[in-house]
Amino acid sequence: MDVAKLGQRQLFGMKKETLLKRVRLYFEQTQHAAEVVEYLVVILFRHSICVGDFSLQPLSELIRQIFLTETPNDTLLRHCVYFEDFFAPEEWQTVIQRLFTNEEKYHEFTKETCLYKQLLAKKNLEIPKESEFQFDLVSIFKDANGKRHTWTLRNTKQVASVEETAKVLEILTTLTIFQASGVRRFAEYVKFKSQKGCIDAEHEAAPAESVQEEQPEESLSQEPVAAATGKAAPKGQPRSSSSNTRSTKQNAPKVAAKPDTRTPLQEETPPTKSENPSDFAKTRPPKTNKLTTESVAALLEPDTSYMRHGKTKEQIKQTREARRRQQKVNKALKKKKK
Repeated sequence: MDVAKLGQRQLFGMKKETLLKRVRLYFEQTQHAAEVVEYLVVILFRHSICVGDFSLQPLSELIRQIFLTETPNDTLLRHCVYFEDFFAPEEWQTVIQRLFTNEEKYHEFTKETCLYKQLLAKKNLEIPKESEFQFDLVSIFKDANGKRHTWTLRNTKQVASVEETAKVLEILTTLTIFQASGVRRFAEYVKFKSQKGCIDAEHEAAPAESVQEEQPEESLSQEPVAAATGKAAPKGQPRSSSSNTRSTKQNAPKVAAKPDTRTPLQEETPPTKSENPSDFAKTRPPKTNKLTTESVAALLEPDTSYMRHGKTKEQIKQTREARRRQQKVNKALKKKKK
């Protein structure tokens, strides 16, 4: 399983509790003692030069485990002296015997690191003065290819000694964990400056609280049932707009869907030819299928077809009667011929 390493942004930007938790978790998942030791050195550096408490005391058991049980390597040898205060004198002798063949080699190998340790201890004694300003360290380093880059460390202590601060910044040149595209970033220290900025205002939002309580699952599951049966929801439980809409639609009267109440044996007498077409349109029984508003209106509209022929209604009636009489005469003449 790939575990994300802690980068420059995390080591110099995270809060103490989160950072220490991430370091412990990284070691538990990877068992990379060398990288974890350099993470711890960065936290010691930050504790001495920044405002705030970044003490490694919560990780004391992890530190003891690494130097008492892990396989020795160059990183453990180079940085072990930073962590001497986490061991009793007898335990520290055991650490030296595990990492070095003799005590003389130990002093020779850790000579530079002992000077850095003394500087960190001195910086730890500095108490930041109360100020309305925030101080930032803007420093320039060269990477392993000799290319310069600028790095800013926020919220640092006010510089009491330029030489000591510059020497503390050189601790970063002993670390190998900061790389970009495989190139070590803090290979050589160049210079630094301390910038002072005024904090005009500061605010932190309170933790957000849920304004609406979640509706119980039981009530949510019963809501569709109540909507389908047309029953109202229990008192105290609001019904959603969708359920109200469904209930309204189901309870609405449907005129077109009413069943035909006529008996199946009832026969309709078709209109004779002598009946008025408009009267037939008015007396015609409605169909049993669903009728739209437009179709009903069309059925109820009187027959005005006679107006299209240029004759009055009475003239059309007389013409039809004359045609029927002529048909009867023709029919009677045909029978006589036979």
